[in-house]
Amino acid sequence: MHKGRLRIGEILIQLGYITPEQLNEALRIQQSTQELLGQILRRLGYINGEQLARAQAYQFGVEYEHINLNSISSEMRNIIPAYLARQLRVLPLRKEKHRVVVAMLNPLDIIARDDLQRITGCYIKPVYTDPEVLQQAIELLYSVDSPAEAEGEPPEDNLVLLGAEEETHEQEEADRVAQLVQQAPVVRLVNDILLQAVRMGASDIHFEPKRKGLRLRYRIDGDLVDIRTIPTSMMPAVIARVKVLAELNLTERRLPQDGRFSFQVQAKRIDVRVSTLPNQHGERVVLRLLNNSQVNYRLDSLGFSDVNIERFQSLIRQPYGMILITGPTGSGKTTTLYATLREISRPEINIMTCEDPIEYEIEDISQSNVNEKVGLTFAAQLRSILRQDPDVVLIGEIRDRETAEIACRAALTGHLVFSTLHTNDAASAFPRLIDMGVEPFLISSSVIGVIGQRLLRRLCPSCRYEDTPTPEERQAIGRGVSHIYRTRGCSQCLQRGYRGRLAVHEVLIVNHTIQQLILQRAEAQRIAEEAIRAGMVTMQQDALAKALAGVTSLQEVIAKVGLPETEQTEREMLLAA
Repeated sequence: MHKGRLRIGEILIQLGYITPEQLNEALRIQQSTQELLGQILRRLGYINGEQLARAQAYQFGVEYEHINLNSISSEMRNIIPAYLARQLRVLPLRKEKHRVVVAMLNPLDIIARDDLQRITGCYIKPVYTDPEVLQQAIELLYSVDSPAEAEGEPPEDNLVLLGAEEETHEQEEADRVAQLVQQAPVVRLVNDILLQAVRMGASDIHFEPKRKGLRLRYRIDGDLVDIRTIPTSMMPAVIARVKVLAELNLTERRLPQDGRFSFQVQAKRIDVRVSTLPNQHGERVVLRLLNNSQVNYRLDSLGFSDVNIERFQSLIRQPYGMILITGPTGSGKTTTLYATLREISRPEINIMTCEDPIEYEIEDISQSNVNEKVGLTFAAQLRSILRQDPDVVLIGEIRDRETAEIACRAALTGHLVFSTLHTNDAASAFPRLIDMGVEPFLISSSVIGVIGQRLLRRLCPSCRYEDTPTPEERQAIGRGVSHIYRTRGCSQCLQRGYRGRLAVHEVLIVNHTIQQLILQRAEAQRIAEEAIRAGMVTMQQDALAKALAGVTSLQEVIAKVGLPETEQTEREMLLAA
């Protein structure tokens, strides 16, 4: 039988501390008193506290440790804070290379061990000892003060720092909050918030401190949805719990911090990026949920129309050149890039990425992270990548002139380069690069195409229905339209009318005329006009076509991208097609 499954009486017999007759006597007493068996055996004098603790350690499957305070170094007092040692009933004994040996009242408490590991930065090796001795040792270890402090004397030379009282108050408050963080209700609340967000398909969780409590909102399909308000009394503990998970500094509440952690739900790994920002009523915290299992890397599932997918695939089949994806933050640019890499990935080509940060891992592709804190910028990383014999290079974002110029030169020297820019449409990418300081001749000879992109909410298929357009809608989209699609809201879409999102695109292919316009530093409008003449379908046209097909709503098109700027007769011809 596995030692962890043995009963305490059987272990005591196996260790030779009691006889079977003594165990039977104790069991008979237990039937009437309902006491713990170990307590009865101690009361009868058959075992002592250390023998019982050794048997319990055997039952837990950990080593027994006899505590000697004289052998515990003073630095152990600082490795685990006093509040946490008392709260979790743990005592740090010694440090062994990259691990800390800790006596624990419950060595099987995985949550406590995880919290200790985050705080100490070391692997925790749990051991067991007599609970009474453990409690006494905790109090003794953390009650040791310097002689001056014990006698209430002022600091040396009577030095008093300005704001010391405020700092002491802040530290006391931090200690109190840190104690609350370990309490089960707070742990369960944060876990429930994370699980609910995953179930509802949220991409972000917002904790917003207000005067009357902590406002909780999820971003679902691009829109923020109010979930609840957490009472003010729990606000510090909830924020602190998230910071503990992300390994952030609990006591730092005046500066922004960034971190990350992961959790698993039904065999799905969820990576979480955490950002904190000091606010009027406390720290505002935003969590970005990255779910690998929900990301669809197939190009034909991202909402490309037949025309746009054909144009885009003609670009990515080119042997070299730079292709840019443009759009605001949260418009799905990264997903499109990852889908593109999967589309072109083959064993015979070397695909490498330079990202900040890596959002999703892709098999068979070499991905690398930018780390500007140590000087590893996009430009520096890109230079190193180009020495690794790549065929295809993905640059997470072009932010400066240096990165842009290296990317352009890479595209000119036989590499297929993908990257993103924050511009309103595809044509604006060229003036944006010129504004960065990149020479027009570099841009015109390296960039072969630009894709503009936005995300629109999909109409819920369960409650979508056809309806007659109002006079105002007919005026906006054309008199030839006989019906449009609306939604009622249902349980499947949480009464919101929308479920999921799709992208709308415009694919600009650089031809000779556009190259000349770039060299002339032409405005985005002139470049867009030439692209449309050469066959580009604008995002507005793509979006309106999807609304008329019932994939999204007219209201969503107007709100996110607007309607096409065409003459009424041309619009009606487009709609009829």
